Amino acid sequence: MFNEAEYQSVWWVYIAAAAGCWLVWWKLTALTRWWFVREPLCVIMAVLLFTPMAVEQGGGWYAPAFLIYLLDTILSTGDNGPRALAEISITLSVAAVCWLVYAAIRVVATRWWRRAHPADEAG
Repeated sequence: MFNEAEYQSVWWVYIAAAAGCWLVWWKLTALTRWWFVREPLCVIMAVLLFTPMAVEQGGGWYAPAFLIYLLDTILSTGDNGPRALAEISITLSVAAVCWLVYAAIRVVATRWWRRAHPADEAG
């Protein structure tokens, strides 16, 4: 097994790789002009890439929940699949609610700004 330094090094490498994957996904979704499609796709990908989960219940070692789910599903190597899916679902629900609140505030603010500054629209 890993010692603490190796464990942290592996996590830093994973976070860097996941951030790179998320940035590529962000650029790919930038091809979509509709923000209400593009932004939820980015939120979903961020949740899939960055949601950690304890490898063992009550244990101190963590791994990405999506990878645990994939490995348990493909290789049938444990009972962590449903638990990983629950972690992802909870995190995705919280992220979706946060994004909906953000999107609603942005829409209201944009409409208010356009009503308050009609001269900016003409030029």
